[in-house]
Parts: sequence; structure tokens; C-alpha cells
Amino acid sequence: MYNSIYPAYIKTYQGLNNKRIIKKNDDERSSQSSAQAENDLNKEKKKTGSESFSRTAALTFPNGEKSAIDYTKRKIGIDQIIIDFKNTTNAIGAPDDIKLEVSSYLSLIENQSKKINPNHQIIQSNLKNASQILDEYITNTLKKPSKVVENWVDALFLQQIDYKSNSSITSTQTVEEENIQKEESITPDKIQVSETVEKKNPVKKDIYVPQDPELKRKFLAAKKYAAIDEKEKALYSFQNAMDYAQEIGDNQTCAMIHYEEGVIYDGFNRIDDALYNYNRAIRQSEDNNIKARAHYSMGKIYDDYVKFEPAVEHLAAAVSFAGEADNLKLQTQALSNLAKMHADRYDKKNALMFMDLTDLAASETHDERVIGINANRNASYCKKLNEKARALEYYKNSAKIYDNLADKEKLAKNYKEAASVMLSFGNKSKAEKLLTKAYIAAQSTDNNELKEEIALELQLSE
Repeated sequence: MYNSIYPAYIKTYQGLNNKRIIKKNDDERSSQSSAQAENDLNKEKKKTGSESFSRTAALTFPNGEKSAIDYTKRKIGIDQIIIDFKNTTNAIGAPDDIKLEVSSYLSLIENQSKKINPNHQIIQSNLKNASQILDEYITNTLKKPSKVVENWVDALFLQQIDYKSNSSITSTQTVEEENIQKEESITPDKIQVSETVEKKNPVKKDIYVPQDPELKRKFLAAKKYAAIDEKEKALYSFQNAMDYAQEIGDNQTCAMIHYEEGVIYDGFNRIDDALYNYNRAIRQSEDNNIKARAHYSMGKIYDDYVKFEPAVEHLAAAVSFAGEADNLKLQTQALSNLAKMHADRYDKKNALMFMDLTDLAASETHDERVIGINANRNASYCKKLNEKARALEYYKNSAKIYDNLADKEKLAKNYKEAASVMLSFGNKSKAEKLLTKAYIAAQSTDNNELKEEIALELQLSE
């Protein structure tokens, strides 16, 4: 699987950068991901003799074991990497002098890749040099250290790369590079680094609702049962809606019903049925929001059962489809889960890379609550990885946002968590100050348990 995340874009790569081909291969990828889910499930059944998974093993990762994504399953062409690098340079709004400097390194790479036996070391060295130039530009523009491009290049080096140029791809794609950006079926989200760029609130994309009046009525009735936790009635009503949708040939609504049924079975802990319905939703749907949510849900299931590779595959697909649907909140959430999975495995390099990507995705939402929650989550991941200084910086940022939002409970918890990090530094006085702030914030909430916890910690710190 190609590394589905790269600096300026959140997307996946299958075949040439041609709209029709990418759409076809997106479907293939969805089917392959779903098929993998089913095969993985069947293997697990044979291994355990059980007809369903149990979540008792959830999150029991091998403590201290380092594990990175296995990128060895297929090769990535050097031509595609060069095109991605050029697209990244354009996407971040790099000025002409930066573009010229980066292009000089890319030209050296292109020349080397056309040799009979390309020198891998020369190509890698020039990729690193070009990535450092872009990171320096991002750092200077955002006034915040960035290694997002260099981290992406490092992630590429974990994969199998075909360093020899495929001239047929290069000649087709390089000439039409500007048109490709506009015509790709998976629309990229750009890094916003210029203060002059107008900030826009992302368009909220809701899951598709049936247009047929009778089908809409049946579907909403089932949704109401699901909302009040009448799961059996909801499933019965969804089946009625499914029968009618099939009768009138509304395949999109069938896909949507499969997704809703997957959610219910997931809540029942009937994982076999949940995976089956999420799988069907992905295969039948033309709505990228449904695809993104179904992939995300499948990724979470496999993460719960400590099945790392299929979890990564589905979460990466969720990032891709959420980006295409402009669902930046879900995209941030999926990236955050990828960061957490790597942090849980003490894979610091990849965890930090995904944290950088969550920062970028969250900032694009222009939603303070999303940004605050993301900062708090990243702080907890950094704390686990013993990145204490970075954790405190994240706690500081999330505290500012929670204070602006007047969310006293989250603010109190944030100060409490930051105090534990400060205490690990041996700075008892600052830890006490943070606990005091936490206690003051907690007094404005109805969470008596939180108040008691903070009060106890204050007493112990005296």
C-alpha cells in the first residue's frame, strides 16, 4: 500500500493521475480493503474457532515494541514521487526562488532516474535536500518548526521504490500537470501557509438522504428508532427501507442503509455483521462521505482487536475519502487514530509524523473545538512517547482554546494532565500552579468526581 498521506495532499495513489483511471482504482482499492477485512475475519474465526470477535483484547499492545507500517507490498515509481513533490511545492504557495531551488534538485533526480542503473543514494539525498528547503519555507511562514515534508520523504524510504524512470508516465503527466490538479477525482486539501489567503469555513457534507418521498419516510423512521436506541426496531425498519430501495433500484440508498446497519451491529458487538455491512456500503456507495465513515469504522474495529495492518489500511482510506468529501473533521479524526496507533506501539517517528498531519488537517477546519481536541490528544500521545516538552506545548495550546470556548471541564482536565507532565520534570511548584488552575476551572462544572480528584492531587503535592 502506498503511503496514503503526503505533505500537501491527503489522498491515495493508484495508477496514473487520470481522473477516469483513479476512479476505477479507487473502487478496486475499496474492494481490496473490504475483501481483506473479510479474509482477515475468516482467518481469525478459523484460528479461534469463534464466530465473532471479542473486544476483551482491545488496546493490549506489546509494551515497548516498536513497529512501523509495512510499506513493502508494492513499488512506487520515482516519476509519481517527483510529480507529488512538484504538486506539494505548488500547493504550499512557494515563491519562485523556492520553486527554482527545489526544481534544481528534482532535475538531478530525474536525470539520475533515466540512467540504466540509477544511483539510489543520489536520488535519496536530493529528495532529502528538497524536502528540507520546503520545510524551512513552511517553518518561516507559519513561525512554527515543521518537518512534515522531510517526514513524508522518510516514510517513502520505508517502501519499495522503483528508482528507474518510466518515460511513458513522465511524458504524459509532466506536460499536463496543471490540468491534472484540477481534474483529479480525489481533490487535494492544500496546506494554508499564506496569511493573505482568505480563510473559509469548510462546507459541511452530510451523508446522502434519499430523494424518493416514500423511501425517505421509511429511512428516517428507521433513523429515529436508532436514535432512541431501539436497535431491533431500527434494524427491522431499515430492512423495510432496503426492500423498497431495491424495488425502485436506488443503489445509493442501499449502500447508506448498509452503513447504518453496520453502526447498529457494531454497537451490538456483532462484529461479523458490522464488517459485512460496512464492506457492502463501501462497495455500493458513490458517496465519499459514506465510504470515509465506513472505512473509519472498520479501521476502529481492527484497531480494537490489535490487528494493525488492516486497521492502518482502512484508516488511511478514510483519510483519503474524507478529504475528497471535504469532511475535514473526520479526516482529522482518522489521522489522529493513526497517530495514536503508532504511539501505542512506541513508534515515535511515525507517530510524530501523523501528529504533524493532524495539526495541518485540524487547522484547515477553522473550528476551534476540533483544533483544541486535536491538540489535547496529541499532548497525550507525546506524553506516552516521553516527548514532554512537546506535550506541554500541546497542552498550552489546547488550554487557550478551551478557555476561549469557556469549556471549563475540558480546561480543568487539560490543566490536570499538564500538571502531571510538569511534575515528571521535577518542577513541583509549576505543577501545583497548574493543579490550582485545574481546581478553579473544575469549580464551574458539575463534575464532582473531577473536583475530588484534583483536590486530592493538590493535597498530595503539598
